[in-house]
Amino acid sequence: MGMPNNQPLVSSALRHDSRHARFTSHEKTQVVLRLLQGESAETVSQELGVSAGRIQRWKSTFVAAGSAELAKPKEEASKSQAAKQSGSVWQWTSLLLALVAIVSLAMMFLQRSSHK
Repeated sequence: MGMPNNQPLVSSALRHDSRHARFTSHEKTQVVLRLLQGESAETVSQELGVSAGRIQRWKSTFVAAGSAELAKPKEEASKSQAAKQSGSVWQWTSLLLALVAIVSLAMMFLQRSSHK
């Protein structure tokens, strides 16, 4: 019942000493999805050399975050998305203004040096 595994979940170096290994969020998500598809935490735990309790905490965190996102009122979620987008627009606008200033200064210096 496991999901197709086209690429290794973690590198072999991590498998040998996983007790203190750091897993990426992508790797943790893949582990949680395996659990949600029916694999046992014990099986995945043995495969990765990580405690079943740790894997269960990843699942609990994942489910809690998803539940919290689903519980948000639609307006709040769209406001959050709009705030992210406006921040991005501001960053691009600032970058464009800086670029215009740099080009203007370069033009000024080129005009001065051509008049000498």
